[in-house]
Amino acid sequence: MQKLFAALKKEWLILIRDIPGLAILFLMPVLLILVVTLAQENALKSQVEKSSVRIVSPPGSLLGEQIISDIRSSGMFNLVSDSLSREEIYESIREGDIPIGILVAEGDTAITLVVDPTLHEAYKTTLITAAIFVLQGASGKVMMRQLLAVSQPYSPLQNEVDLKEMLPPIRQEQAVKARSSIQPTPVQNNIPGFILFAMFFIVIPLSGSVISEKNEGSMFRLRTLPVPLATMLGAKVILYLLVCIVQFLLMLLAGYSLLHLVFGFPKLEMAGSYPAMAVATVTAALGAVGFGLLVGSGSRTHSQAALFGSVMVVILGIISGTFLPIHVMPKAIQQISSLSPIRWGIDNYLELFIRDGNLVDILPGSLWLLLFFIFALLISMLIFAKRN
Repeated sequence: MQKLFAALKKEWLILIRDIPGLAILFLMPVLLILVVTLAQENALKSQVEKSSVRIVSPPGSLLGEQIISDIRSSGMFNLVSDSLSREEIYESIREGDIPIGILVAEGDTAITLVVDPTLHEAYKTTLITAAIFVLQGASGKVMMRQLLAVSQPYSPLQNEVDLKEMLPPIRQEQAVKARSSIQPTPVQNNIPGFILFAMFFIVIPLSGSVISEKNEGSMFRLRTLPVPLATMLGAKVILYLLVCIVQFLLMLLAGYSLLHLVFGFPKLEMAGSYPAMAVATVTAALGAVGFGLLVGSGSRTHSQAALFGSVMVVILGIISGTFLPIHVMPKAIQQISSLSPIRWGIDNYLELFIRDGNLVDILPGSLWLLLFFIFALLISMLIFAKRN
């Protein structure tokens, strides 16, 4: 036990003297989650903002009047109501004054959608889809009124009935458990991914510690005392397990306080059971420690460990859902990500943060992380033994 405490003290001194490593472990994840969450919020706001649109229709056009009415009530567009000719509409769009224009032909025989070709492709697609949706709805209403006027006697009361009232209401619900108080927000979705991202970045200081001991000969001197290899690796596991737990608490603090109080985001909610949260955190931390030991034991220089470890963490983070949702990725990438320990940890946290899960729900992912840690620890010990 005395040797274990001495090894822990040694690891602690190595860690606190590595200022850049501490910045990577604790400051970088908080800055990343701030930047990504703010960027997502601004992107959502830009999508919600109304796009300006101009409409040109013949006098007395029923279709034009219905389109104007639907545009105003849609909440997606800002109708610019100045009188311009068709040629002026084209010129206005070419000059970038408005992104889109709608031209109704004589006799309501056709609708022309004029779009600025310089718009970003994703924004242009969204804009065209929304406009077509409104135009098809307006055309359907006009056609329905014409059919009703032909099929039955004219009724002023019926003509004034809003067709929306004839349709069933549309509601929106979240697919969460019954009586769950969790409301999915950008904070709820981002925190799990960046917890794992922060944990796995311990690969840089952890692998650096292993390589320093190998290159400087301190590991060999400790083995001659003798200090068992299990004691040396056990000290690293314990210290960096505690580091990962501190990272977890720091990310929770950022979700509870920093994002909420400073930037006005919804507060992070945790409705899951605390034992399940503890199991998810410990197994995720063990997976990160195992990955760091594996990289450190397999690398011969600091540059090898830092380059390979950081690149692999970024790649695994991307394909595991840290920055992008898994469902938007190709099927092949989704299948590869199912083998990533970061993906297992993120899925566990999403089950608790979003779906209000319990210990049983996270057992598969936790077992995979535990098996990965055991596998990485055994491989690391075999490499140490082989290289003496």
